[in-house]
Amino acid sequence: MRGADRKASGWRVTAFAGGAFAIGVLAGCSSGAPQPLTKPPYTATSVKSGLVTPADLGKGAIEVEDSDHASHVVYTPPTSIPTCPYVQRSEDVKVVVQPAIEPVGGNPIGRFIVGPQRVGPTSLPVITQGAVVFQSPALAEDTMNTVVAESAKCPETFGVLGGPPSVVGDYTVGSKPIEMNGWKGFAQHLVHTSPPDMNPDTYDDLVTVVVHKANAIVYVGYAQIKTVGQRADTEEKIETLMTTTLARLG
Repeated sequence: MRGADRKASGWRVTAFAGGAFAIGVLAGCSSGAPQPLTKPPYTATSVKSGLVTPADLGKGAIEVEDSDHASHVVYTPPTSIPTCPYVQRSEDVKVVVQPAIEPVGGNPIGRFIVGPQRVGPTSLPVITQGAVVFQSPALAEDTMNTVVAESAKCPETFGVLGGPPSVVGDYTVGSKPIEMNGWKGFAQHLVHTSPPDMNPDTYDDLVTVVVHKANAIVYVGYAQIKTVGQRADTEEKIETLMTTTLARLG
């Protein structure tokens, strides 16, 4: 995604980061239903085993772990759960809203990024993902309620007037509840367009899914750079990816 961190690898990825759905098939995904690799109660190790891998995206995908470098263009801790990406850069938000929530009493697994070595309109997507595991389902549910409440404050539109060219522009945000394979949460769709004099040819299309089941909260951000005139299809694509991921998690 263009409006995002620039890491040493040359990737441009979402800051928490950290979707509605139609059926599609991603390159590299198995046509058969994945077998569960784990089941509740979850551990940090078992949750990580079910997350998106380079093989899920296809040829050319690699994986790195977020280095927690606070000089990121849009920084949130890898131990946090996304609620409203990029809002911390905005100068015109009327309501105080946090871009992410750092959970209390949870065990974060870190933040992992899967995507191409170079990002552009014709590249693979950039996947930003992580999870937090709790000692009890009650703690996980309380934290999820806090995340949902904070995400509900995210404005439908906001702007970023200053900063790196990659984040300047207009942001449109929409959210809806989702439920898949027993996991419940929300999918937040964010579209970023640059000012006409900066980058009139492309826009950023990001969907962040945050879901909860038993004693775990999982989030996945799916970011694409789209050419102006192309349909925003990230919602459909992340549904296919989450169907695979959440089936593996059981």
